[in-house]
Amino acid sequence: MKRRIRNAAWTLLLVACVVLAGCGGGKVKVATIAPKSSMAKYTTVAITVANDAGPACPQDVAPNLQGAAISQLLAKFPNAFQEVRPAPTGGEGEMLVEVHIVKYKKGSRFARAMLIGLGSSKLTTTLKFLDSVTKEQLATGQLNLTWAMGGIVGASKGIEDLVNDAGKKIANVIVEQKQGKPSQPK
Repeated sequence: MKRRIRNAAWTLLLVACVVLAGCGGGKVKVATIAPKSSMAKYTTVAITVANDAGPACPQDVAPNLQGAAISQLLAKFPNAFQEVRPAPTGGEGEMLVEVHIVKYKKGSRFARAMLIGLGSSKLTTTLKFLDSVTKEQLATGQLNLTWAMGGIVGASKGIEDLVNDAGKKIANVIVEQKQGKPSQPK
């Protein structure tokens, strides 16, 4: 009898954790300042990523973020630019997008599985759109991603997924800016 009650209690606790923790949500916000001049003249884009978050951010995050942004540009927007580069050459018609990782928190999948908000993962970047030749700032932006969803869903997504999502969103914003469309919060 005691064993049944204990099993029922554990089952009830597990169900409560999953139900309560499943009520959370991730918050994604992308905000940029639309360029004052048209960016249509830029045929090449170079995307660089710098780790300004310090030692909390592993060394592989910046190249993974850069790779995700470049892959998204090439796959989803193959005609947006004639060339997409990981480093600027300073050539005519080249736009440089500097991405700075300013906040990084890995979080814990296990903690998120237990309760909403515990162990949340966070990634914050700032973006600078520059003319590669003149270094004139064309636009700025900020990307904030947080994964705080709880339960099984919360444990299913890690910081690696957040970095990949950030790269895709950065690529989308680059194309929106080139087309002269200001990004709306998403």
